[in-house]
Amino acid sequence: MPGLLHSELEMANLREFLVNRGQFPPTELIQYAGQWIMWSADGSRIVAHADDPAVLDELVLQAGEDPEQCVLEGIPSEDTVLGGGILGQTRS
Repeated sequence: MPGLLHSELEMANLREFLVNRGQFPPTELIQYAGQWIMWSADGSRIVAHADDPAVLDELVLQAGEDPEQCVLEGIPSEDTVLGGGILGQTRS
C-alpha cells in the first residue's frame, strides 16, 4: 500500500497549498499582473516571478528553493477576463 500512502500525502500537501494560496491577499497579487509566479510548495509565499516562465527555474534556484517543489501560476493581466470562452457559441 505504499502508493496509497503516497497519494494521501500528495492530497494533504495539495489541501495545504490550496488553503494557503486562497488566503493570499488578491490586492498583493495585483503587482504580478501579466507575470508568471512560482509559489512555495505550501502556497504561503511567492518564491519568484517573471514575465517569461522560462527564467523562473533559475530565479527559484537563486532564491535557494527547488523548482520541482514549487507551483507555477500565471497571473492574468488586469484586462483579462477568465471564462466565458463558449459564450455566444451554439451547438449543432
